[in-house]
Amino acid sequence: MLRRLARQSSVYALASVVSKASGFVLLVFYADPDVLPKADLGVLGGLDAAKAFALLVAGAGLPLGIIQFASSPALGERERAAVPATALALAAVAGCVVAALGWAAAPPIAAAFGMAGRAEVVRWLAVYVGFKTVADVAYTVLRQREKAGAFVLLGTLEMGLLVAAVLWFLVVQGQGLVGVMKGYAVSAVALAAVTTPLLLARVDRRVAAGLVRPMLVFGLPLVVSGFAGRFLNLGDRFLLLHFLGGEATAVYEVASRFGGVVNVFLVQSFNLAFTVLGLKALGGGAGGGGDAEIHRQSFRHLAAVAGWMVLGLGLFMGDVARVLFPDDPTYAQADGLTVLVGGGFAFYGLYFVVVNVLYAAGRTGAVAATVGGAAVLNLALNLALIPALGAAGAAWATLVAYAALAVVTARLGQRSTPVAYPWRALAVVVALVAGLWALAQPTAAWPTAARLAGRGGIALAYPALLVALGVYGRAEIARAAGVLRR
Repeated sequence: MLRRLARQSSVYALASVVSKASGFVLLVFYADPDVLPKADLGVLGGLDAAKAFALLVAGAGLPLGIIQFASSPALGERERAAVPATALALAAVAGCVVAALGWAAAPPIAAAFGMAGRAEVVRWLAVYVGFKTVADVAYTVLRQREKAGAFVLLGTLEMGLLVAAVLWFLVVQGQGLVGVMKGYAVSAVALAAVTTPLLLARVDRRVAAGLVRPMLVFGLPLVVSGFAGRFLNLGDRFLLLHFLGGEATAVYEVASRFGGVVNVFLVQSFNLAFTVLGLKALGGGAGGGGDAEIHRQSFRHLAAVAGWMVLGLGLFMGDVARVLFPDDPTYAQADGLTVLVGGGFAFYGLYFVVVNVLYAAGRTGAVAATVGGAAVLNLALNLALIPALGAAGAAWATLVAYAALAVVTARLGQRSTPVAYPWRALAVVVALVAGLWALAQPTAAWPTAARLAGRGGIALAYPALLVALGVYGRAEIARAAGVLRR
């Protein structure tokens, strides 16, 4: 099953590559003050956070519900077949309600973001949320059926539509922040128009009324936990806008997009495959056998790879930013923020491993409680640290909250399924990243060629040190090399 996980994660990573590449293409234009004022880039970070919260509410916990119910051996074949159409009907209703509320409440929402008189921005965002909620059902069905290749093709189509639409309204039409939201909305409408007929042509179109209540009972606690999880990831944008204003938030937004490479390339692609395979391994789906070994091994591998990515981002983010944004040196100076944000996402990935045990046991209430507690911790730390440390306070708050969430969730999961997670390996990874990052700091003043060479050597030392410190054995390295050769 580990091979299936690696294969599917690598395929899902292709979609992540497309998504992140398109994000950086757009970021180059967003960071051009002639196209979008710097303060508006900070506001855009807040709007993207609001978008994520609205999509979560409109989704009503359906994505994980589709995976759980369509794979559950407790349901008959006829009931499992009706899950996609039932979820699509629920998504259509929820998407319409949330979009209508957003449209009606656009003026006060816009004022809350410092955009009084620009309600049109929020209204286009509401249209995006409604149609994207419907389109996301097709994505989840592809995940549940382990159709990773089709998922990637669909994601590539979406990103192409999004980039083309945003650039048309933002750059060609010169409509600023309104143009960005128009691009979002047009891409979601087009995506829903493509995916919905294709989905209905390939599934049982019967809506099972008997599934509605169980799916909502399962999913609604996930909205609460997801809401708290979104706050962990994105809530600091609101506080940064409040305390520091749009321009400082723009710098944090750029650093977060670099740190988000860990989330998009590794964590999300891993989670797309692991949630399905992990539930099946623990007996949550057909073919399950209560095997938790995939969780133990995934914890170690994910920690090691994520640590290397975090270190690499911190070492080279500044030089990349100097190329992308030559007119604004403040972005290149945000490499420390990138390390902290990336580290938070690394712990977020470990959380996905350990929380899978609670999902398999049906303990979604416990999930909501732990994520809610982490969100409260994050809020308290943000309020205490942002006034004192600025944007670095927000990054530290997120890192600490994600680490606490992963540790507490792992301990709760032990009551359902004991798993011998390799905590020593995680401690070694954290120490290596911190130590090597500190070792690289004097190179910041070196000439470019010498700095890149020195930091490249530090990055290459990381995997060798993992072996030297016992995180991986020589026999494991030999087996991995053999797999790669084959």
